[in-house]
Amino acid sequence: MKTARWLLLFCLFPFALLAAELPGNSIYHIDSEWRDQNNHLRNIVDFHGKVQVLAFVYTYCEHSCPIIMAKLKRVEAKLSGAQKSDTQFLLVSLDPGRDTPETLNRYMHDHDMKSGQWNMLNGDPDDVLELSALVGVRYKPMDAEGTDIAHSNMITVLDKAGRISFQMKGLDQSLDTVVDAIETAVNN
Repeated sequence: MKTARWLLLFCLFPFALLAAELPGNSIYHIDSEWRDQNNHLRNIVDFHGKVQVLAFVYTYCEHSCPIIMAKLKRVEAKLSGAQKSDTQFLLVSLDPGRDTPETLNRYMHDHDMKSGQWNMLNGDPDDVLELSALVGVRYKPMDAEGTDIAHSNMITVLDKAGRISFQMKGLDQSLDTVVDAIETAVNN
C-alpha cells in the first residue's frame, strides 16, 4: 500500500508542480484529456510553454470556419522564424462526434497544416464546452441533426502560461493585431 501511494505521488508530482507554477488565470488549470489528429491522448496542459493561437472550428463547416482557417494561415505566413518557433496553432473541434482523430488528420493534410506547428483536438463534449466557456466562445447546433453549428468567430492568443493575451472577435479585424499580440506573447 505504501509503495502504491509513493508511485501515485511520483506520477502526479510533475503535474502538481507545473500547476503550482501556472498563474491563476491560466486555462491550463482545467483537467481535460483530448485526442489529437494523430490519435494521441493529450492533456490541455501539454500545450504550455509556447504561445498558442486558439480557434474553435469543425471540419465540415462551409461558412465561417474556412474563413477562420484562411486567416490563421495568413497569420502563420506573417510570423518571423523566431515567432514561428515559439508559436503553435491549436484548433478545437466543436463536433467531436464527427471530427474523429482520423478526420482531423485528413483535414490537416488537405489544408497543408504541419503537425507540430498545428494541432487539432477532439474531446469529450463537456471538455469542449468547458474550454469554450473559459475563452468566451459560444456555440450551438442549428438543426436537429447537428450538421450546422453556429459559433463565435474568434481567434484567441494564449501566452506561454495559458493566459488569454488577445482575442480577435469577428472576422473583419486586421490580422496585424493578431501578429502583434503573438509577438508580445513570444517576447514575454
